[in-house]
Amino acid sequence: MCEVAHELDEEAQLEYEEACNEVLELQAELRAEKMEVQQLMMRVQASQAASASFAQSAALPAVLEEPRAHELQHLFRWLADNVDLSHPRIFDVGFEVPIGGRTVHLHRVVQWPLPSVGLQLTAPSEHRVPLGHLLASTRSTGKVDVAALLHFLHGWDLIAGELTTAAHLSPEPSVLLSHRASTQGILIATWPTREAQVSPCSLRLGERVEVEYEGEKYLGILYSLDAYGMASIKCDADPPGVMTVTPLSRVKRVSTAECLPCTAQDVVGISVSAMTDIVDSVPGRQMHRRTRSSAL
Repeated sequence: MCEVAHELDEEAQLEYEEACNEVLELQAELRAEKMEVQQLMMRVQASQAASASFAQSAALPAVLEEPRAHELQHLFRWLADNVDLSHPRIFDVGFEVPIGGRTVHLHRVVQWPLPSVGLQLTAPSEHRVPLGHLLASTRSTGKVDVAALLHFLHGWDLIAGELTTAAHLSPEPSVLLSHRASTQGILIATWPTREAQVSPCSLRLGERVEVEYEGEKYLGILYSLDAYGMASIKCDADPPGVMTVTPLSRVKRVSTAECLPCTAQDVVGISVSAMTDIVDSVPGRQMHRRTRSSAL
C-alpha cells in the first residue's frame, strides 16, 4: 500500500514539473511574440515617418525653388544674423507708410534694432512672439522654418522702395513685407523710432507745410492729424471747403533748414547694399486724395 502511494506521488511530481516546464515555454514564446510585435510596430512607424518625409520633400521643392522663396530665405537669414532680439521695444506709431506703391498702417508695433547696419526691424506688436521665434531658430539652425516660409510666400509680398517722412527730407531706401489681405506690414528702415515720435522735427498743427498732389507741390497750413497718421492740409490754392487729405509721411515743413535728416545717407547705403539682391523692381508710388469738408 505504501509503495502504491509512493508511486502516485512520483507521478504527480513528474506531471507538476512537466506543467511548470510547459508554462515556462509558453511564457518564453509570449515574450518572443511581444518583441516581434514591438519590432513590427517600430518598422511601421519608421515607414510612416519615411513616407511623410518623402511626401514633404517631394512637395516642397517646386515652391522653394521659386525666386520669391530664395529672396525670403535670404532676407530672414540676413535679419537673423543682424538683429538684436534681446532688446525689443513696443510703442505706438499711428502712421500710414507708402513704399513702392503699397501702403501699410503702423499702429502699435514691436521693434528690434539691427545695430550692425543702423536699421530697425518694425512689425505689428502681435507678431512679437512668432517673428522673434522664427529669427531665433533661423540663427541657431541656419535654416528658415519651412512652415513659416510657406506662410509668408502665400500671404505676403516683399517690396523694395523709398520711405519719406517729415523727419527725413530725402527719400530713404527701405524694404517692406506687405500683407496681401490687410494693411499690416513688416518694415526694415531707419524709421520709425520711439525718439522720432516726440522729436522736435515733428510737424505741428497750424504750421506752414508743403504737400505733393498729382505731381504738383502745394503750400498750405497743417489743419489736423488723426490717430492713423493722416494729415489734412488747407492748401493756399484751394477754394474754401477743400482739404487735401494725405499720409503725414508725405507732408514736409516749408522751412527745411530747421529740421535736418536724423540719419546719414551713408548708413542707409550700407543697408541697401546688403539687400540689393532681394527685389529687382520697384512699383510706382500711390497718390493721396482731396476731399470736401463740412467743417470749413
